[in-house]
Amino acid sequence: MKALPLLCLAPLAAMADTTELGEVVVEAMKPGLGNYVTSAEAEDFERRDLADALSLLPGVSMTRVGARSESMVTVRGFDLRQVPVFIDGIPVYVVYDGYPDLGRFTIPAAGEIEVAKGLSPVLAGPNTLGGMINVYTRRPTEPIEGEVHTGAFTGGGWDAGLSAGGKQEKWYWQFDLSYIEQAAFELSDDFRPRPTENGGSRENSYYNDWRASGRLGWTPAPDDEYVLGFWIQRGEKGTPPYTGYDKKIVPRFWQWPQWDKDTYYALTRTQLGGDTTLETTLHYDRFENLLRAFDNASYSSQTKRSSFDSYYDDWTAGGSVKLENRTLKDTRIAAAFHYKVDHHEEMNRGAPKYTFEDETASTGIEAEHFFPWGSSLQAGISYDWRSINDAVDTNSGLPLTGDDADSWNPQLIWKHKFCDTLEGHLGWAEKSRFPTIKDRYSYRLGQAIPNPDLEPETVDHFDLGLDGSAWDNRFQWEVGAFYSRIDDAIQRVDNVAFTPAGAGLFQLQNVGEAEHHGIEVALGNKWTDCIETGLRYAWTHTENRSNPAIHITGTPEHEIFLYSKLQVHEKVKLIPSFVWADSRVISSTGKRVGIYASLDFKAEVTLPADCTLGFGATNLLERNQQLDEGYPEPGRSLFVDLRHEF
Repeated sequence: MKALPLLCLAPLAAMADTTELGEVVVEAMKPGLGNYVTSAEAEDFERRDLADALSLLPGVSMTRVGARSESMVTVRGFDLRQVPVFIDGIPVYVVYDGYPDLGRFTIPAAGEIEVAKGLSPVLAGPNTLGGMINVYTRRPTEPIEGEVHTGAFTGGGWDAGLSAGGKQEKWYWQFDLSYIEQAAFELSDDFRPRPTENGGSRENSYYNDWRASGRLGWTPAPDDEYVLGFWIQRGEKGTPPYTGYDKKIVPRFWQWPQWDKDTYYALTRTQLGGDTTLETTLHYDRFENLLRAFDNASYSSQTKRSSFDSYYDDWTAGGSVKLENRTLKDTRIAAAFHYKVDHHEEMNRGAPKYTFEDETASTGIEAEHFFPWGSSLQAGISYDWRSINDAVDTNSGLPLTGDDADSWNPQLIWKHKFCDTLEGHLGWAEKSRFPTIKDRYSYRLGQAIPNPDLEPETVDHFDLGLDGSAWDNRFQWEVGAFYSRIDDAIQRVDNVAFTPAGAGLFQLQNVGEAEHHGIEVALGNKWTDCIETGLRYAWTHTENRSNPAIHITGTPEHEIFLYSKLQVHEKVKLIPSFVWADSRVISSTGKRVGIYASLDFKAEVTLPADCTLGFGATNLLERNQQLDEGYPEPGRSLFVDLRHEF
């Protein structure tokens, strides 16, 4: 649920001269080992959804919200409210609380993911406090191309997909269809039975999702392109009940029979003379959601006060315009304007409907000059603002107001190419995030007081990086260091008021100061034509300077990913991999979960007729572990899949 990312963002040529229409060059530097994942890499490591695929990158950590059965990531310690997600340049979020469930999103075939960490284009629009994530489908290059796949995995799981596209002289098309389901994942044999979970198949852990997406593009001239596209998703899932030892936590018996999202968009790029390009986007997104809370594990009655049916009916509509000019020698100048409306409706069965609506806009300018000695300097600034169209007090039903909010976002980046095999950058940026509807208006089940006048959070990023190659590009490496200072962070302040019974109520206020800093390393080495290895490592330290008793959650301090790709035979490839993350804080009170580690293995066999058979296992060591306390992860899981490319 997400009142964050701006509307439809136009592609930004931050480093390269040309980009795919709908692609957002989200990194201030070129795509590389530390910020770029392809769908082929996700397949190699059996990463089935967007959260799993993103966690292959250093500084991007997988998290779970167990009470909602949602998959998330943090980027250098910033959560998904602060790092918006875009698909084909279109924002993907749920309006209310800023948290899209990335477990609902499969990766399009031939798709690619780029992640900006801290530094991101100022022309991308508002709310990129900690960076941004973009998923996009490549334009087809052949008259007809694609793949079909199907597979099965432990727990009654199976998936299937079709991807097809074609390119003609002046037009192209791309279509993707996927389906995945699982009856229940299997727990580790080391799991100890609890009152709400007896082991074996995890209670209420079923899910199924299907997705259809397509793009139709017209290219009347080499530099002109006009695209119509859509994404349609349908899903349902259960939320496994709490199995931990915290007596204050009451197990929830929740199911989500509806998680439906439709997105329609148009992208254009028009060459206005030899040096000027105009890009526009329009989009409309609809999200409908139903959460059902039951009395107990039978999931058959709703008689208690804690039981309910909760409906969301949201839509977002917006557009953007970007103009880029290269008339001046070795200089690129660009300006952009974005506008969107976020509309949220919520209702419990038998209760009134409540409506909230925001308008958000952004305008920005950016210039980049390329010097003859191999350096470039990029400078830009954007101005973002948000106004409130509609809001209501959900206790009284009376209208609420709130202050309009605005923010400035300047950025400065220096890049230098020392030689053909070594490049570096140094950058500074000030970014911001507007608080979500939930941040401003929620009573938090009677535990809080709304604060309609919350101001934006702001952060100063400092980023330093080097990347290079050796041995005819067989060895590639990247190393970076970052420091982020957050001001006006939105944090809870306890006991601002009391209930008639004397219970203290909290409120979210702009009182926090925090620091995130760390180091990231990415290495890739192709030792021979048959042996490839890689390493991703991140050290991320987060600190709440204003109130150390309130912890920053979800990000392990140390995390490492190791892998090998071994071509042991002309038709056989072996892919072992290992991920390790140390203990992490999972609640603001300081509660922690232990080390997470998974040894995985995949084998691929090339078959006739352009088919590939893959099989293997995840969590081979059968570890009983958690990413959120009381919500155990799957034990050992076996899988097999078959793919055919055409």
